[in-house]
Amino acid sequence: MGDMKTSLFNSADSELDRLLSQAKQDLLARQQEKQSTTVQGDSQKPAALAVPIRLNPGSNAHTSTLLKFDEQTGRAQLDTDNIYAQPTSTNVSAIDAQIESKKLCPDPTTKRKTPSQLAKEKESSLGKRWFGMKAPTMTTELKNNLRVLQLRNVLDPKRFYKKDAVAKRKLPKYFEMGTIIEGPTEFYSSRLTKKERRSNLVDELLADKQARTYFKRKVGEIHARNESGGKNWYKSNTRGKALKSKKNRK
Repeated sequence: MGDMKTSLFNSADSELDRLLSQAKQDLLARQQEKQSTTVQGDSQKPAALAVPIRLNPGSNAHTSTLLKFDEQTGRAQLDTDNIYAQPTSTNVSAIDAQIESKKLCPDPTTKRKTPSQLAKEKESSLGKRWFGMKAPTMTTELKNNLRVLQLRNVLDPKRFYKKDAVAKRKLPKYFEMGTIIEGPTEFYSSRLTKKERRSNLVDELLADKQARTYFKRKVGEIHARNESGGKNWYKSNTRGKALKSKKNRK
């Protein structure tokens, strides 16, 4: 009986030793596998930068008046002496001038405009629909150019234009003057040479001999039509009749 018990204990011990040895082998295999995976992962990682990337905080401790840099420790600290120092008159004036120059704190009352200012701005241009077309300063040259454009139907007897209602009324307030650039097809028909070009429309019309002759004839016709039946017309006619009767008597 005793021999049987000892044999059972010996078999149990041997089984336990076998299980322990197998567990140790499994543990060693897992550790080796883990080490191999870490080595492979490290080999696949990109190489680290030789120079680390540093962000620019926007302030330098060596040049700042509010920070104090310690050369021994390499740390930056607040300089309480400069922070709580009493400002002098020169410093205050310099700071005020800097603020005014950079307009860090503009006057809030300047943003709000009075009704009269808004009305003046509204009258100065036609608005966004007309791309901010402004009212130019009316000069004698501009006025003459506008009158010539309004009376363009009497400038050339061979051209006919639609009647312009503005021609009999006041001049426009908002307008812009430009220069017509002739195309290549009008090189010989409608192009003005450098000799014929002038600074304004009136000078160009007066420089044209054919236009002057036409204007002189039309003005003479208008004067003759307006003076018909008047004092001058009566004098010229009576004088002509008197001369004729005198010749007939002779």
